[in-house]
Amino acid sequence: MKSIMLVKTKKITLIVICLITFNFPIVAQEMVTEKSITITAEQTQLLQKNEESIKKWIDDLQTPGVVITDGNQMTFSKEALRLINEPNYLDEVYKDTYTFVDIKESLMKGEYIKAIWKMLTIYPENKENVLKYIYAFDKVIPSDKLVVNAFYTYAFFDPKITTIENGKPNIYRPDVFEDYLRRTKEIVAYITYFRAQEVNDVKKE
Repeated sequence: MKSIMLVKTKKITLIVICLITFNFPIVAQEMVTEKSITITAEQTQLLQKNEESIKKWIDDLQTPGVVITDGNQMTFSKEALRLINEPNYLDEVYKDTYTFVDIKESLMKGEYIKAIWKMLTIYPENKENVLKYIYAFDKVIPSDKLVVNAFYTYAFFDPKITTIENGKPNIYRPDVFEDYLRRTKEIVAYITYFRAQEVNDVKKE
């Protein structure tokens, strides 16, 4: 694989997007470590609320949309329930083919899991770019968990793979489902490789 310099640039971009998305007070790191400041109770409450919101947001990004528990029970996320219960939304989400324009649109809206799903659909034809863009998340959130979440949220409801029957997905194209699962596993394997490569690069410095 080529140099990861572009990936590092994308990581910085994502951090900035996250800060803007949550309207989080941006304070220079050097100032935080060099001196103490006194803040009001209202400011403390706001910071705590922002911290809780960010933690929940990160947890949601890492939690699969469909979780299969013991006894073959399915638990659905808020996004999964929308796909089940809102046919118009289902039609809006899924297209026959996606492009990087569609991916950029989702990223600009902060719909990161949806963007990764779209990347899964154009993999491996656009392998190098897809891997770079997905791995760009890794310094902020474990990117392998994002990929798994995207698969378990959107593969289960893709009209090319499943139908919705009695409020749950019924897979009528297991071959397509397995193909997306294979892509997911392959991308996760590459993420593991990139992490190891970065560790080795640090040791060489």
